[in-house]
Amino acid sequence: MIYTDLNTEIDVGSSGHLIEFGPFRALVDCGLHPKQMGLPALPNLSKVAPETLDFIAITHTHLDHCGALPVVARNQHSAHILIADDSYELLFRMLRNSRTVMAKQREEFGIKEYPLFDYSAIDELRSRTTSMPYMHTRRYDIGGENVDISFYPAGHIPGAASVMFEYKKQKILFTGDISFHSSGILKGAIPPEGKVDTLVVETTRGSYSRPEGTTYDTEVERFVSSTARVLRDGGSVLIPAFALGRMQEILYILYKAKRLGRIAADTPIFAGGLGLDIAEYFIRGAKRSNMFSFGKQYMEGVKPLRGEIVAGKDFDTKGIYVLGSGMMVRNTPSYLAAAAMLENRANAIFFVGYADTDTPAYKLLHTANGDSFAFRDLFYVGTVNCRVDKFDLTSHADREEILKFILEKDPRNVVLTHGSMESREWFMYEILDRSPKTQVIIPEPSETVNL
Repeated sequence: MIYTDLNTEIDVGSSGHLIEFGPFRALVDCGLHPKQMGLPALPNLSKVAPETLDFIAITHTHLDHCGALPVVARNQHSAHILIADDSYELLFRMLRNSRTVMAKQREEFGIKEYPLFDYSAIDELRSRTTSMPYMHTRRYDIGGENVDISFYPAGHIPGAASVMFEYKKQKILFTGDISFHSSGILKGAIPPEGKVDTLVVETTRGSYSRPEGTTYDTEVERFVSSTARVLRDGGSVLIPAFALGRMQEILYILYKAKRLGRIAADTPIFAGGLGLDIAEYFIRGAKRSNMFSFGKQYMEGVKPLRGEIVAGKDFDTKGIYVLGSGMMVRNTPSYLAAAAMLENRANAIFFVGYADTDTPAYKLLHTANGDSFAFRDLFYVGTVNCRVDKFDLTSHADREEILKFILEKDPRNVVLTHGSMESREWFMYEILDRSPKTQVIIPEPSETVNL
């Protein structure tokens, strides 16, 4: 088997994995880099010759995993595009939103190649995309040879999947982004049973571990208690959250807290546009899925945020603001809201997910109270007077959980992806210490490896 990493850097980046086995060529994921714009946001597609792919499998619908699909698909007309059932409608919703954002960025930043695709290219994908039930195998025959492909619940967001290819008794498993614990709205991962020959695994959390005694449930409790305290003291809480998955989980947690009397029932909750649209999809999709749940009652008291957000001018209405993006990327609602709320000592900014090292979220988390913080795009420098904290509610598995999973699968080859070099090296040393015969690979960007 031949494996090529299409990411252009060792980081989370633009996920893309090219594998070649027997007569088959498959691409697993094709994302857009969340911190790049224009052509640099694409994976290295020079490694994928036109009309050579048999399959394009999408693990989930975060844009760093699916955002480049229309670009790839227009040169791969015979490729079977595969995605889990629960992700099918989400795929097109996320791609259409991405196209809209790219059009705005073309005007704002002068990126002449944007948008990278049009709405018609997204619509054309519908007839080419096959939705796959979880834990059902589909067999494909090419040139008289067979490959079996299966999707397994990955627990990361609704619709997220791990993907298994079986060819001549060889099992190749891509975890995608994975979480083994169940949250309020989503069941944890259900991976395939038994050993695999090659495991391509995410390493997002490899550089740190939860303190002993800390669990997802204890972090939810700390988050609710902290939010309630800020509100009682007359402040507002900003919660930067990814529009897909994290925002809906937070809205569920807040709904439950209100029902239990932990937070006053009349506390206003404001949320952003895309996250609200996705919540409406979750309400519909949950009726057909046995892997996630989301009821319209979770949206009680949730209002869309309207009006202009002004740096240095706090919101008039005290409440909870659940806004994208989770990493507080520039010019997003959470970025603008932080600039408005930062200087009020009564307020708080609570991060609830992963923050890459060179994002505003990470930088704010590492800025001391009383120090200045620059919102360069807004030409505004504020003083960090509000409380800033992080709650470990991420939808990525702990490193110990992933390590245990790797050792249970006992693969001959492990490919470490989707994480910093520090994260990948932690896994490499731990695996080799426990299983010295395992071939552990940390692929360089665009590197091709024979397995």
